[in-house]
Amino acid sequence: MKIKYLFLLLILVFSSCISDPTLKTYYVGDGIYQFFIPPTEWNAKDSKAKLDVTYRTGPDLTTPATVNISFYGKKERPQNVSSASLHGAGVDCPLEGIKIILVNDDKKEYRITSQADRDAFVSLLNAEPFTLTAEVDGVSYTYTPHKYFKKLRNKFLSDINIY
Repeated sequence: MKIKYLFLLLILVFSSCISDPTLKTYYVGDGIYQFFIPPTEWNAKDSKAKLDVTYRTGPDLTTPATVNISFYGKKERPQNVSSASLHGAGVDCPLEGIKIILVNDDKKEYRITSQADRDAFVSLLNAEPFTLTAEVDGVSYTYTPHKYFKKLRNKFLSDINIY
């Protein structure tokens, strides 16, 4: 009987440690709010990526959205990401100013940062389907978001209208 209760307790402890990613909202000052959509998995045939976004709202703010993406190789780390773009409902939002921010051979990870037009980015979020295309090592991939991103997207869209 004690083993049964111990087992149930362990399940409860482990399940409380596993949770969906949550949208983070910060007050920056002067009526400016910053939203952080934490990393979520995006999958393509033979490729995997993790994408996160930082977005600010406020009076007269024209700051682009910052989109960070980690691309992962199966056998070896990707060597180059020459282009990336978000797509949905006929809206194309190219990611500009791509810069490498991390190279991790152990995890086979190649991480970039980029900028997205803020208005096009918000328009895209209302689209279904919503995809990411990227040219990684000369191969074009189309990634689709995990269900967690869709939940975060919905929360983000409702919250930006509040602030």
